[in-house]
Order: sequence, then C-alpha cells, then structure tokens
Amino acid sequence: MLELLSNVLKTTKVSDFQKSLSAAIADDRRALLEHRLYGQLRTLENLNAFMEQHVFAVWDFMSLLKALQMHLTCVSLPWRPVGNAQVRRLVNEIVLAEESDALPTGAAASHFELYLHAMQETGAKTDPIKQFIQSLESGKTVAEALEQGRVSATVAVFIRQTFELIERGRPHEIAASFTYGREDLIPDMFTQLVQGLERQFPDKVATLRYYLDRHIALDGDEHGEMGRQMVALLCDGDARREQEATQAALDALRSRIRLWDGIAQAMELPA
Repeated sequence: MLELLSNVLKTTKVSDFQKSLSAAIADDRRALLEHRLYGQLRTLENLNAFMEQHVFAVWDFMSLLKALQMHLTCVSLPWRPVGNAQVRRLVNEIVLAEESDALPTGAAASHFELYLHAMQETGAKTDPIKQFIQSLESGKTVAEALEQGRVSATVAVFIRQTFELIERGRPHEIAASFTYGREDLIPDMFTQLVQGLERQFPDKVATLRYYLDRHIALDGDEHGEMGRQMVALLCDGDARREQEATQAALDALRSRIRLWDGIAQAMELPA
C-alpha cells in the first residue's frame, strides 16, 4: 500500500505554488546545504559535539510531526473523521516510520530513540537530552525544561521558535516548517554527513550510518514528497495561506542556519 501511495505522489503535478515556494527558499536552502559546519565534522570529538546539540533538533522534529497529527487526525475520544482523508493518510504514513520504524533486527524504534543509540555508540553525552525529556515527563513545560536543563542558548532559541509556531496552531504553517525546513532538507543535508564516516570512525558509527541512510531512503523518496503534497493540500489554493506557508518555510530554514552557526562557532572556540 505504501508503494502504491508513493507511486501516486510521484505522478502528482507540481503546482505553481509549490514552484514559487521552492524558488523563494532556494537561497536559504543552498546556504544551509553549503554550511561550513559539515567540514568541521572530521574528528570523533567534533562529531559527538554536533550530535549532543543536534539530538534536540531530532526531538524538535518529532514534536512538529506530532503537532501535525494532532491537528490533522483524530487523537481524542470519541473518534470522529477529521479533515481531509488524503492529508490524514499522508501524516499517518510519516508518523508510522518516524515514531515506530522497523529495524533490521525485527524490533521497532522511533528515529529519536535510534539517534540516542547512535550517540551512545560514538561516546557522545546523552545526559542533557535525557534530563530534558525527564523534565517534560515530570510535568514541566518546554520553557521550564529549557531553563532548568543543560541546554545551550543556541538550541533553546531554536526550540522556542518551533514551539511559537506550534502554539499559533496553523496547520499549513506547521506543515511547511516540517517539510521545507526539516524533512525536505534531510536527504541532501545528511548525505554530506554520511560520506566518509565509516572510513574515518570504524566501528563507532554503524548505528548513526543506519539512521542517516534510513532518513535518506525515506525522506528522499517518500516523506519529502508526502510533505510537499500535504502543504499544498492544506493551503488549498488560498493566497494568504500560501504566503504564510512560504514565510514559515523561510523562518524554519533560517532558524536551522542559526542553529548550525551556533554549533560551528562553539567548535571553533579554543578548548
């Protein structure tokens, strides 16, 4: 069924809105994909420093996805059909893989949990993100958890921007941020990280390599196109929503660039 859905999406005509949005974000997208940060990931120490910050963006990504699911599907009782069935299908297909992907061992895990395992394998510190999650589980708000946890200022700004968007509650903006500021970038962005990792860090990055390869396979072939179709369906030809979605995509890209700037600058500081 997933293959059938993927084939349908591939044959869907690209709308004028999708073309104009892609053109509007082209410069920022290029700046992100050509960021100097990638060239700094030449040592295991720097790779770990990157992962210790980036794991918060992995969690942030899951939060955006669940916000979409809450808006676009029924996640309360009693059940009722919510919104557009095609949009429901798109978001639920993405949630299935991101929250409970099938692993080669036959087990299942969210991509966040898989990333944590990759961090443990490389020797990256996982205590800050685990403490952050524990704070949320204890009932603290995201803002409180950011203030009380060991979260860098750069990461905190990135997460706050995301949750300001989520709290506005406009599904077309959330979908645009998710798709064009995160999901759509993952194949190109992570391809740069995959290259040479196993040669540079033998026996240390097997899980990370699997995580990256899995994202490239899913996001390059299926999820990216699903996301683009979801944004178009949510805007539904409305000029105001299309403008808001385009701005949300730009804001998400620029937020990611600032995050990458902060991580790169921290690596450039003398120890």
